[in-house]
Amino acid sequence: MENFQKILAALPQKPGIYQFLDPKGTVLYVGKAKNLKRRVAQYAQSDAVSDKTRHMLFYATSLTTIETASEFDALLLEAMRIRDLQPKYNVIARDDKSPLYIYISLHDTLPRVSLMRKPHENSRKRDIYIGPFQSGKVARDLLRHLRRIVPFCTQKKRNGVPCFYTHIGLCDPCPSFIIKIADQDVRIAQTRLYRQNIRRLLDILTGKSTSIIHHLEQDMRKWADQNDFERAAHIRNQIHNLRVLLEKKYDPMTYITNPDMGERIGEDQTVPLIAALQTVHPSLHKLSRIECFDISNISGTSATGSMVVATDGIIDTSQYRKFRIRLSGRPNDAAMMAEMLTRRQNHPEWPVPDLVVVDGGKPQLHAAIQLTKETQGTPIIGLTKRREEIIVWNDGAFGTIRLPLTNPGLQLLQRLRDEAHRFAITYHRLLRKRRE
Repeated sequence: MENFQKILAALPQKPGIYQFLDPKGTVLYVGKAKNLKRRVAQYAQSDAVSDKTRHMLFYATSLTTIETASEFDALLLEAMRIRDLQPKYNVIARDDKSPLYIYISLHDTLPRVSLMRKPHENSRKRDIYIGPFQSGKVARDLLRHLRRIVPFCTQKKRNGVPCFYTHIGLCDPCPSFIIKIADQDVRIAQTRLYRQNIRRLLDILTGKSTSIIHHLEQDMRKWADQNDFERAAHIRNQIHNLRVLLEKKYDPMTYITNPDMGERIGEDQTVPLIAALQTVHPSLHKLSRIECFDISNISGTSATGSMVVATDGIIDTSQYRKFRIRLSGRPNDAAMMAEMLTRRQNHPEWPVPDLVVVDGGKPQLHAAIQLTKETQGTPIIGLTKRREEIIVWNDGAFGTIRLPLTNPGLQLLQRLRDEAHRFAITYHRLLRKRRE
């Protein structure tokens, strides 16, 4: 392919899909990437590609990409494009194995969810196939994650005994148990609850999950009002898992109909956040760069810190930084946070943030504020895990901003906080392993 290096230089370090085309514009291959630039660059390494890939690259004359807001969106979009276009090299890329589909037997009163290599010849019209997925590991990991959000059944034989997954909350209610319920009214109610889970699963897999968090929030409030805090907490965890998976809930096909969707998603998240923070920081008018910081340690040993960044509302992995905390002794998250922020300030060559977010409440925020000599400088806020509250410093006192869990601005902060935690703890585990 001519000018490959020029094409590569223009690619963003963002998630999305890429498509290799022949001279007639026919799509030869569709792939997904967490980082488009990094993934496509691998095709330039002749030693790292298979014979089939080299054959495909010989006929490819151009490359197109579609950016998405998350890797999950890229995964769904890749499956849709492969299903619709049937690219030649996607078909043969898996060593002659058929790609995997997620199969949902909607013709059953209590549908099963499973993986299939290709649509079953005797499938009913109502049955659903989601895919194809080019990687079996990706498809299995996806189902494993989805099961933590909406429990479903994969049991082949239903003998009236609740399956193993019922005991760990991943098949609830269990169809095997439902079919043996003697009370018809109870059986019908449990069947409706199970089918509701299946409908929510389908919504997530087809990019139509906008209303799911709203419904889960309603369920959470209902159980909390009935003082069933254990069940309410379980649903809260489901909401968290869904947010981690989706990052942003858009129909993946909108990336095709609207090439500017990635930019729009960023605006949809930053604008509500700016509006919420302007009550305390009236001079805040843009959020081109948000930096979020977190600390990870066990009893003060192998302490690490992380900085993750959102550029124009989209998480930007190319800007991540990690810190090995030098402070030793008893664990002190506030002091460790202060050390990390001080070291960050020693890098004037890094872009200046419009907002700084620290994972934690008043102690962490106070430590961060003490490092800022000018009170009208970059706004600094904290985000608490327990109630998902934004902690601010206003007129010499702490304040709290509470936003609905469905607020896109809060969701952006939560994703940054969760990503900062993941990045910090990954580095922490690496340091601990080296110590062993």
